[in-house]
Amino acid sequence: MLNQPTQINPSPAGLVKATGVALVVASAVLVFAVLPAEYGIDPTGVGKRLGLSALSASPAAAEAKPTVAPNATVDSDLPQRALAAFGKVSPGQAFDAKAFIPATTQRLIRTESFDLTLEPGKGAEIKMHMKQGDGVTFHWKATDLVLLDMHGERPKPEGAWTSYAIEPAVSEASGTFVAPFEGTHGWYWKNENDAPVKITVEVSGFQADLYRP
Repeated sequence: MLNQPTQINPSPAGLVKATGVALVVASAVLVFAVLPAEYGIDPTGVGKRLGLSALSASPAAAEAKPTVAPNATVDSDLPQRALAAFGKVSPGQAFDAKAFIPATTQRLIRTESFDLTLEPGKGAEIKMHMKQGDGVTFHWKATDLVLLDMHGERPKPEGAWTSYAIEPAVSEASGTFVAPFEGTHGWYWKNENDAPVKITVEVSGFQADLYRP
């Protein structure tokens, strides 16, 4: 009759020791092999001596990891979007998500104009209702020099406003404007001449309207 092999059950102390050895080995592999080869991280210098750090700098690895130009303003999502859309990040490509401000509504861009005539010593406003973050481009021109206050007003409190530009004597201006808050935004002009002054305003953007209060 053949002798049956004796089954040996490991002791708790042995299991703990074996687990500890496995953790040490796995940590060593991570530090000495995986980090230098995959990510170019070599805290001990062993990866460089073994030639593993060069793997992370290979053309395939460089194409897989997005790169950006020096001093670029980086949005963490844009490099990944570039990889997903084009399969690579072009050399010298930088990312600046702050330059694009999406419209807060689905309204189409409106192009509007308004004419007004200021009598001597009189002032008037042209305004737009706008949501916070909505933008416009504008151009206005007067037939003579006028006093200007470009400003905005929140719905409350009444009687308070925020000025964006003030000029004592100007006859024309163009620019872009992004509403810093929801409310009415626009221009106040005053005619300090001895004759009437005509002003024409042209606006294109996400304004809800262009009107004279």
